[in-house]
Amino acid sequence: MKYYILSFTTNYKEVGKFPQSIECLMGDVQKDFIPWEGKIDFDFKLPEPILEKKSKQTSYINVVAIPSFFLVIDDDLLNFLRDFKIGNYQNWKINTWQDKQIIEKYNLFLLNDTKQVEYIDFKKSEFYSKNIDDWDNSGVQKTNYVENYNEYISLVEMLRKDKLMIYRSKITLNLRNAKEDLFRVVGVHPEGYFVSEKLKNSIENNGFTGMEFKEVSDLEDTTVTYN
Repeated sequence: MKYYILSFTTNYKEVGKFPQSIECLMGDVQKDFIPWEGKIDFDFKLPEPILEKKSKQTSYINVVAIPSFFLVIDDDLLNFLRDFKIGNYQNWKINTWQDKQIIEKYNLFLLNDTKQVEYIDFKKSEFYSKNIDDWDNSGVQKTNYVENYNEYISLVEMLRKDKLMIYRSKITLNLRNAKEDLFRVVGVHPEGYFVSEKLKNSIENNGFTGMEFKEVSDLEDTTVTYN
């Protein structure tokens, strides 16, 4: 089964304006105490997106101020996803605004579990480090290899102390055992939400809007094994 990375569509006929929401009543979603993965087991102040006047109210909306590990989706798409294999998730009803009118159909959505440990083959991936302020690659330090995600995170922290960032040369995804229709990767490229071919086709066939999909093997510096 093929997998696709989920992204916002930039088709203006579909979204009206891109990004659809630039201003936002922030809430707490960008604060350090909001975890990137796992269940959020405490109350926090929810964001309130403000849609641009020309934006269309698509199923999936692009809110600049909300971190990418959250999705903002409408009630219809949320209910639709419940019929697929998506694992543990949380959702919060949020107020959304347009032309000073409140829209009550959008939700903040989070897949709690992440799959970078299971699905990224770190032994077959390559990384390199360079100075944070280097934009022309003149300060590239060296190629880095790691055995697993824990080693990768330790390397990231060690490099940060020396004001170095880690970048990928090659990422290898092993999706032989993937069964989910929706899963999430954080902390290492390619970050984001991954959609099965089954779910992708169903989303498109049912006319949900605001999103597009790119097959994983078409991503830059990425190879994938399906079988």
